[in-house]
Amino acid sequence: YTLDNNVLSLEKRKFYEENGFLVIKNLVSDADIERFRVEFEKICKKESKPAGLVVMRDVSLAKSEYIPSEKTTVKVQNLHDDKELFRYCTLSE
Repeated sequence: YTLDNNVLSLEKRKFYEENGFLVIKNLVSDADIERFRVEFEKICKKESKPAGLVVMRDVSLAKSEYIPSEKTTVKVQNLHDDKELFRYCTLSE
């Protein structure tokens, strides 16, 4: 539920209320997106393992021949210990 405000248009508010999310294109720079993607891929490939980070993988692929990658990763939790990924949460945008 949203209230009248001068930040979101009525159309965006309705979309959010119906879908639970908003897409704001070009909010984060391409350079930042690339940095986050590279760090995420390192974590998915087990090249980086920040303390406290939890990586959840597709259980159906866990015992298969697939190499750990972003395609088998379902969720990353506790990313506050990864300085690069957590930077996304603190962007002023």
